[in-house]
Amino acid sequence: MFKKVSAIILMLCFICMMVTGCGQPEVKTNLPKPDMTRWQYDADNEVYYQLGIVYCETPADENYEQLAVFVPAAYMEAEDNGDGTYTCKLNKSAEINGYTAAEAPIVMPINTTGYAASEPLTEEMLSEYGGFEEHVAEYLSQGFVYVYPACRGIKEGAPTGVTDLKAAVRYIRYSDDLIPGDAESIFVFGLSGGGAQAAILGASGDSKLYDPYLKQIGAVQGVSDAVAGSMDWCPITSLDTADAEYEWMMGCTHRECDEEEKEVSDRLAAAFAEYVNGAGFKDEKGNTLTLEESKDGIYQAGSYYDYIKSVIEQSLNNYLSDSGFSDEKAQEYIKSLNTEKEWASYDKSTHTTSITSIADFVKARKNAFPYYVGFDNPPGNNTLFGQGDGEGSHFDRILTDILTDVGSEYAADYHADLEKTDSVGNTVEQRVDMYAPLYYLMESREGFGTSNVAKYWRIRSGIEQPTTSLTTEVNLALALEQYDGVESVDFETVWAKGHDEAERTGKSTVNFIEWVNTCMKD
Repeated sequence: MFKKVSAIILMLCFICMMVTGCGQPEVKTNLPKPDMTRWQYDADNEVYYQLGIVYCETPADENYEQLAVFVPAAYMEAEDNGDGTYTCKLNKSAEINGYTAAEAPIVMPINTTGYAASEPLTEEMLSEYGGFEEHVAEYLSQGFVYVYPACRGIKEGAPTGVTDLKAAVRYIRYSDDLIPGDAESIFVFGLSGGGAQAAILGASGDSKLYDPYLKQIGAVQGVSDAVAGSMDWCPITSLDTADAEYEWMMGCTHRECDEEEKEVSDRLAAAFAEYVNGAGFKDEKGNTLTLEESKDGIYQAGSYYDYIKSVIEQSLNNYLSDSGFSDEKAQEYIKSLNTEKEWASYDKSTHTTSITSIADFVKARKNAFPYYVGFDNPPGNNTLFGQGDGEGSHFDRILTDILTDVGSEYAADYHADLEKTDSVGNTVEQRVDMYAPLYYLMESREGFGTSNVAKYWRIRSGIEQPTTSLTTEVNLALALEQYDGVESVDFETVWAKGHDEAERTGKSTVNFIEWVNTCMKD
């Protein structure tokens, strides 16, 4: 009922704004729009492009805070300046794949694997990495506009990467009258840390939490930084619960650990169960998913457990189906999985597989490299929540509380790190929230309803990736399915694939393009 009333109020406010003009934010910036007399042209690929466009007034690092724009030549009417550059204006009548210069989707790669900085594209980089054919040709042939944003990264600490990317989105929307493409149809995509930041962009559109950071770098004010769609391959995200998730699903992979590590691992697994039981995840039928205590393992029972198990089984069944296996071939494949222990079975009558347990599946994969790697040797993600000095900060509240409970010598350092503040006064814990998509998506979180969430989502996860739990992507998909305003969630986990642009069939780029085309038809 509350959601319906809120929606009615928001709609009435929107109608008021449209009729009276009240409440519309004023665009504020001294940034110049792209110089339409400085386009370059590549005849072989029929593309007009500009490199090195600075997207904020007071960049923290102008070597990174810039973008490149690539446009199908048909969208431009060009005049040769005689010096290797062209003066262009929009060709409003040309069509490619049913799109015009005003209607074309804009795709934006988030090239930040490991949350690293993304370097700006240069002529040398284009040549070194395969030129236009490698980077943009497939997109432009479909009538898409391709915008490549560079940004700061892990060394500068969160939320600098997403802040920069939001500033780039704002600049594209600010320049919508000059740059071809529909600025209301921006689709971001990335892998790993890039997939994570694509997910954050999709979930945190127009979040006020980013305002002070955007003002610091002189981002355009008065325009939206929300995006239409987010394509996330193996997103390393939900770092606020990542340790607990990993130990719940992967704790059984530990081969060598001391008593304190084992106790902390077990407590993290139990903490994840507590988190799930308070989160309010629901399946497609609206049933709340929960975890229950079990005889074997830690909270390896309940409807949430069954749901994760079914995701694994569906992934295996998809693999057998996609491979075109006969019953005999399928049985042979299942037999090859059971060399150490029989944990998977095949039913010829239904042509489907089942597994004995999540733990047996994980052991069969031999994922012995845990997300949580030791108290005094923290993972690289700690750098992400440092103070920009490259030193890093412990950031996991769940783990911090557990270390306190067990009387660990590391507890004081963890607590101290969580209370550190950055240049705008935000604590490490607050910055972790800013980088957690579910903070904006779940009713159980404070950030719920405070952002403009992307309407379209596509998530792919390689089921054999060893450094994160499958629950990361599953929880993201579940949260999106429940969120009002999200129109489609295309989620699958891919058997026999690891931490890469995992796809059941076909090429990742082609599949992404087809998905964008489908979204644009809605």
